[in-house]
Amino acid sequence: MKKVGQFLKRNKHTVIVGIICVFLVILVYVVKFTFFPNEGTAIYGDRLDGIKAVEIKKDEQNEIKTNLEEKEEVKEASVSTAGRILNVIITVNDDVSLDTAKSLTDSIDSVLEEDQKRFYDTQVFIKKTGEDASFPIIGYRHQDNDTYSWTKDR
Repeated sequence: MKKVGQFLKRNKHTVIVGIICVFLVILVYVVKFTFFPNEGTAIYGDRLDGIKAVEIKKDEQNEIKTNLEEKEEVKEASVSTAGRILNVIITVNDDVSLDTAKSLTDSIDSVLEEDQKRFYDTQVFIKKTGEDASFPIIGYRHQDNDTYSWTKDR
């Protein structure tokens, strides 16, 4: 006990700084858990419950991509999912009109089953490589709708 007392006398400032550091670390954790209590939970919460039953698999995504790229109006296409959103990016030829570009969504919907359409929102980005005042356009179909909403024609 005598040695502990001597150590504390010789290192009084170091011990005080150590106690203050421990106190500050505890204070940081208390503040963190006060302001961010659910940090460990999933980003989407429970919104993705049931996604396994209607998941859009890679082969279905590839089929959508292939269907689009087989069209003569399409240069390239890419398909991905993020949570409950199906993202489709289509690059069309420079001579494609707005109405023709908008009709490409039929190739997407033909691959999806009805329960997938009712679970996923679909975003379609259509662009051209060249300059065109009408492009790019964005179409969005909410899971409860059967039709796409498009950006206002420019």
